[in-house]
Amino acid sequence: MRLRVKFAKLGIGKFLSQLEVMRALQRAARRSGIPLALTEGFNPHPRMSFGPALAVGAESEAEYVDLELREPQAPGKVLEALARELPPGLKVLAAWEIPPNHPPVAAQVRCAAYQVEVEGLEPSQIKEAIQRLLAQEEAWVSRKGKEGGRKINIRPGLYQLELKGEATLEMLLSLSPEGSVRPEEVVRALDPSLSIKTIRRTALYSRCGPEGFIPLD
Repeated sequence: MRLRVKFAKLGIGKFLSQLEVMRALQRAARRSGIPLALTEGFNPHPRMSFGPALAVGAESEAEYVDLELREPQAPGKVLEALARELPPGLKVLAAWEIPPNHPPVAAQVRCAAYQVEVEGLEPSQIKEAIQRLLAQEEAWVSRKGKEGGRKINIRPGLYQLELKGEATLEMLLSLSPEGSVRPEEVVRALDPSLSIKTIRRTALYSRCGPEGFIPLD
């Protein structure tokens, strides 16, 4: 039996790395007595498949993990068991059964929605910067990697961008093997005077583009 669990990473949870989140959920699953299936070999691990990594310092209300169980369990029972064992900053939100041959969560994700609180410009200036960016066919930013820095064009992966309130950017960005855009790159492309106060991932989507947007859950 396979279950997909949706969880949040909020408050002090934003300081946990992806590896720490994985270990916390594995530990919670073991302590709760959930009958997780294990990998084969000398050092077996729970069969758990996580969604795309989230940067340290960012919150999320839309994280996912797929669990493989040795025997059937009610999703609600698994949810309650995990909730009792998770550390502060991690909170389970929902659970449901998925077919045995269902693609893992990371293979399904195509884009992500974010709320980014910024400072450094007046609301009218932010709106003007958004209009300029969306009117461009290309928007090049520098990205550092293991092999050094490189220039990337983030405009094709910037699906939506708008200002909510006085200083909160809502954006829908590509997040797939074909190419991803990071929230901080969008902010840099908007205006160098802007700085980020908070980042929160609010949703993951399995389809993005002209054909529409389909939430993962």
